[in-house]
Amino acid sequence: MRKTQKRQEKFLKKRHASRWGFMLLAIGALLMGLIAGGIFFYQQGHEKVPANDLTIAGDAVVHPWQAVAYIHKHNPDPRLNCSVEDLVSYYYAEAMDEGIRPDVALCQAIKETGCFAYGKDVLPEQNNYCGLGTTGGGVHGCYFGTPREGIRAHIQHLKAYSSPQPPLKSIVDPRYALLKEKHPEIFGQIATWAGLNGKWAVPGTNYGEEILHIWKEMQAITTAS
Repeated sequence: MRKTQKRQEKFLKKRHASRWGFMLLAIGALLMGLIAGGIFFYQQGHEKVPANDLTIAGDAVVHPWQAVAYIHKHNPDPRLNCSVEDLVSYYYAEAMDEGIRPDVALCQAIKETGCFAYGKDVLPEQNNYCGLGTTGGGVHGCYFGTPREGIRAHIQHLKAYSSPQPPLKSIVDPRYALLKEKHPEIFGQIATWAGLNGKWAVPGTNYGEEILHIWKEMQAITTAS
């Protein structure tokens, strides 16, 4: 009788332990699933295509905090008329509204301005982050009243290159109509960042690849500034 009782007690203990083990495994699997889901959400923009085929239109891959950290890392004192955090926020808002990749557009601005150090033709007070209207030789190019207006013009100019559809917001890009009327071979015809080579910048042989190199570096940021 006692032996039977002991066997039952051992069986119940094992059953109880196995239940707890199963519950812990289930909880672990759930947590891993949530984590994996979050990773997928931010990695789903990593199209399985060569870098040269990455489209101008699309979703962000880089987290906004990674972009902020990248700028602080490469230029602790950027010459901006707003905070770095606001600048990044404006890029994500304006680009996402128009279907343009905000993180790569920001990388283009970083390339054009020397990570907002300037020092060439464009002046910081212009809020011109992409060289709009600049032709070299001291030509400053376009001026914009606020950082957000300058960013909107940048995004609209990218849309002019990459899509025949007009911007959703009032056009502030002063060269949008010029590109549409005078350059039908470019307007709405440039689908990829590498396609900007020799068109957005001249000679600009590796212009798009240099932007994407910054983008890859930005993705590698693992800690906030």
